[in-house]
This record gives sequence, C-alpha cells and structure tokens, in this order.
Amino acid sequence: MSERIQLTILGTGSALPSPTRLQTGYHIERDGHGLLVDCGSGVVHRLAQAEIDHRAVDTVLLTHHHLDHVADLPTLAKARLLDGHDTLTVIGPPGTEQVCETLFGVDDLDDRIELSVRELPLATRSVTVDQYEVTTANIAHSKPGFAYRFDDALTISGDTAPTAGIAELADGSDVLIHECAYPDGVDTDGHTTPTALGEAIAEIELGRVYLTHLFPEADASSDDLVETVSEYTDADVTIAEDLEQISLDP
Repeated sequence: MSERIQLTILGTGSALPSPTRLQTGYHIERDGHGLLVDCGSGVVHRLAQAEIDHRAVDTVLLTHHHLDHVADLPTLAKARLLDGHDTLTVIGPPGTEQVCETLFGVDDLDDRIELSVRELPLATRSVTVDQYEVTTANIAHSKPGFAYRFDDALTISGDTAPTAGIAELADGSDVLIHECAYPDGVDTDGHTTPTALGEAIAEIELGRVYLTHLFPEADASSDDLVETVSEYTDADVTIAEDLEQISLDP
C-alpha cells in the first residue's frame, strides 16, 4: 500500500501583496517523491522555510497560467541549476509551452536547462504525473485550466468560480482545497465567494475544506468565510495558512 500523502501549503494569497500570505503553491509528497502544484511568487523561498529541498522538486503541475501561479518557475529552475540540477518538467493546460518560453528567457535559462513541457488538452480527464494518478476538471476562470484530484485523498480547485464539475471531482475527498477569493457581496467573475462555494458543495461528501487564494477583502473577514461555508456542509471548514502541513491517508 502506498504511504500517506504529505501536503505542504506554501502559498495561500493572491496577486495582491500580503504580509503573511505568499502566492499560490502546494507541495505534495508520497513515498519520497515530491510534486509542486503551481509556483507563484515566493513559493521557492517557502520551500526553504518548510525544509523541503528544492533540488528534489523536478516536476511542477500548473492549474493555469496567471502570473501569481507561475512567477517562481524560473526562480526554481535557477536555484536547481546553481545546485547542479539542470532539468525541470512543467505540466499544464494548453499554452504552457509559450509561458515557459517567456519566463525561461530571463537569465538565458532556456539555454541553460533541459526543460520538458507537457501540455494537457482541455478534454483531459485523467493523467499520470510521476507516481500520481491525477483526475481533472476544468476550471471556470479568465484563463483555461484544471482542478486536480490526487487519488481519493486530495482535490485542489485552482482559481475558479465554483462549478458542478469541480464538486463532482471533489466528492468523497478527504481534503478539498478551494479558493474563496472574495467575501459575499463582491461581484466577481471567475472567482469564489463563500455562499457560492457552500451551495456548490452542499450535496457532496468531504472530510475537510481549506479556503485559500484570499484577496485582502476575504482575509479581513476570514471568520465570516468559514462560518458561511460551514452552514452548507458537515465538513470541517478552515482557512488555509502558509506553511501548513497536512497528512492524508491513501
């Protein structure tokens, strides 16, 4: 039997600066194999704070291509290169190759590392990434991309308005990490508010729900976010925090 998944939440913030929340990133490890989901600004330094060896992070899975999810890709590649690791694999939705060409042109990294890019068609519903069997659902956001489910344990929504497809993907998960970018009353397209999330997950089974990708308005009313979502689900609802570590059974 596979060992449990160890999840480290590296960044829970948004594209706006925060004194406590860096941009999006998650490190998933099982059987000694690590995988990074998204790589926003500051995530590589969070790896160091979490005592995760950046040299062992050779694969990054992207939910989508907004800068607050990809900005630290060249930072990771440069750090690995300086420590003698000149390879990196990046997997994501269509357009990933162009994003990497642009980012890795800085510091001539495109000529200095061996970069492997794998683009997933938007019709993709399952994919093998290293040792992980990953199931996908499309996000509802201003850029195309994916929510990801790892085994029966963990679902990560990416940036999205809540959708029936993501709820179906998450049904039965031990942990759902779902964005809750804004409080109720904010008119948002492509992001999530607590009532909208609560309504979307009301009929599915979940163990724990972690709210993430908080813009300042949401961060200032975090207790209200938790209270509102909790009205719709029996799951344990909490605000995700940078450097939080979670163990999930396979």
